[in-house]
Amino acid sequence: MKKNSLCVILVFIALIIFSGCSKKELNYTVTEADGIKTYHNKNIPSDPNFKISPKELFTLYGADENEKDSTRIIINIGAIDVDSKGNLFILDSRRASVKKFDKNGNFLKSFGRLGSGPGESSFAWSMVILNDSIIIDDYNAFRMLKFDNDGNFIRNFAIKTSGMPERYKRFGKDRIVGYQGYDEVISDVYYSSYNFTLMDSELRKVKELHQNRVKFEQSTYNFFDIFLSAYALSDKEIFFAIKSDTKYLIKAYDQNGEYKYSIIRNYSRQTFNETELNEFGVKYKDKWYFNNNKSIYKSAIVQMEYDKYGNLWVFTSIKRDEKNQHDLFVDIFKDGIFLNSIKLDICPGFDFVNYDHQIRLIGDRLYYTNTIEQYVKVYEY
Repeated sequence: MKKNSLCVILVFIALIIFSGCSKKELNYTVTEADGIKTYHNKNIPSDPNFKISPKELFTLYGADENEKDSTRIIINIGAIDVDSKGNLFILDSRRASVKKFDKNGNFLKSFGRLGSGPGESSFAWSMVILNDSIIIDDYNAFRMLKFDNDGNFIRNFAIKTSGMPERYKRFGKDRIVGYQGYDEVISDVYYSSYNFTLMDSELRKVKELHQNRVKFEQSTYNFFDIFLSAYALSDKEIFFAIKSDTKYLIKAYDQNGEYKYSIIRNYSRQTFNETELNEFGVKYKDKWYFNNNKSIYKSAIVQMEYDKYGNLWVFTSIKRDEKNQHDLFVDIFKDGIFLNSIKLDICPGFDFVNYDHQIRLIGDRLYYTNTIEQYVKVYEY
């Protein structure tokens, strides 16, 4: 009898231990309101062993001493994109020309040039590849130029909706997502708008996903503080970071621009240190600001990308000092859940949008563009 009682006690203890293990606390909770789910993430990684280890494949410099073709020279890298075969296209904004390289970095051809005629742009600084056709802007003329994959000019098309598109990327097979910025006067009051927009293949507005219109007052108008919100795209979802220095909030939309769910992570407000403010001032003060009224607070989210494994990369602001002044940290999410925060040794990190150092995840590769030294590094990961 005593033996049976002892067995019962041991089984009971085992059940308690098993129950305790199975009830391991999650690092997130999920709520739902009006059909919209919200993933509330704590600052505890669900997969602390998760890592990303990029491996450099090759580097494309603006000038290649071994290349005899002078059309290969890139003076100022304005944008990059990749076609379905992995060919890399680099827009030289100084010459309004596009350089095509194969997936191994071999130069293939150059097309496009400065001007106002067919296939020419007076000012090109953005590019997108849609169904393997290359589209660049003629920003001052309010039009786009379309080329086939071999660089043959197809046609121009005018931008007819309000706002010349900016910071745009392809979305799915026949859509484009980006910003439309424009100014308007309402009742003698001057307003600036920079709206996050779902567009069709000719960059016509399909749906505004986030409208941001502010009254223009020179004493308070600061473009970077007000407008530059991060976003990322998968094949079927659009992720948009709400511009905030207190909230870490990402909204997810479907292919039709319908709001589906949100991702939240605990975040503590961070201030720029003196080094960061000086770096920002040197780079952007004279170009983007009408005053010196730069916010001392950082945006919670600086940049986002979406990788080939279905992970959302969120480049977030951190507290910086001499030890980590330019470290690059990325929060990784999977299906709305925080996996881990990792450090990447690819390029310097900044807690403001810095066009001198840009990272793109396109197809199955990572691309780092350095516009100070004019080169693109290509990685597998």
